Amino acid sequence: MKLLSCNIQQGGGKRAHEIVAAIRNHAPDIIALSEYRSAPGMALCQMLADGGWSYLECTSPMGRDNGVCVVSRTPLRRRPPSPPPRENADRWLDVDLPTYGFGLGVVHILCAVAGLKEPSRAAKTRFWEAVISSAQARHAEPFVFVGDLNTGAHRIDEVGKTFVCAEQFGGMTALGWTDLWRAFNTSTTEYTWYSKGKGGGCGNGFRRDHAFASPALLPRVRDCRYSHHERESCASDHSVLVVEID
Repeated sequence: MKLLSCNIQQGGGKRAHEIVAAIRNHAPDIIALSEYRSAPGMALCQMLADGGWSYLECTSPMGRDNGVCVVSRTPLRRRPPSPPPRENADRWLDVDLPTYGFGLGVVHILCAVAGLKEPSRAAKTRFWEAVISSAQARHAEPFVFVGDLNTGAHRIDEVGKTFVCAEQFGGMTALGWTDLWRAFNTSTTEYTWYSKGKGGGCGNGFRRDHAFASPALLPRVRDCRYSHHERESCASDHSVLVVEID
């Protein structure tokens, strides 16, 4: 089966048709969307349903708040409420995939970088601590976390040292979880999001979009790769992540 994860950028809006077309080109079985917004999300999900992805579970962000959504060709079973801090509850959604025999956690960790005020850093740390706790509890079950984690390894997933919570990101590996893209791409670097440079061009690159597999699921993973066309064509400001699992 093929799992696709994409940050659709501020709900998609007028780019909905481009986003759906890009998703169809990958022909995934499961679609995980970050920066899902309730109002534009209704039209986007209907277009996906018309394409055969008729099962969905979404959080319920208000207004321009960002949430997450899972859309599937096969039935989904929503898990009990996930454990993020209350202020970011709409950024985490756990589902079971009965057809495929594993669980999926879609997370969109808020952005905070070195230099920002302490409340933003503290909120991101609380979110990551909840992810680490959940990873410990799910270590023995087949499970995968995907999404825009807004985090990575210093000087590996970014040129400098700006990521907040890089220690927690590394803590997933210390717990026995596998950074899937890195496992299949050990000696290269690809970025999934770029800051804005002077004159509107690309600035610094960052690998922000990730998939972590539990030890129980890892033997079933066959590939993990990025598709940069979606970002380069401005369908979104993020690249797409694709994971193939037996």
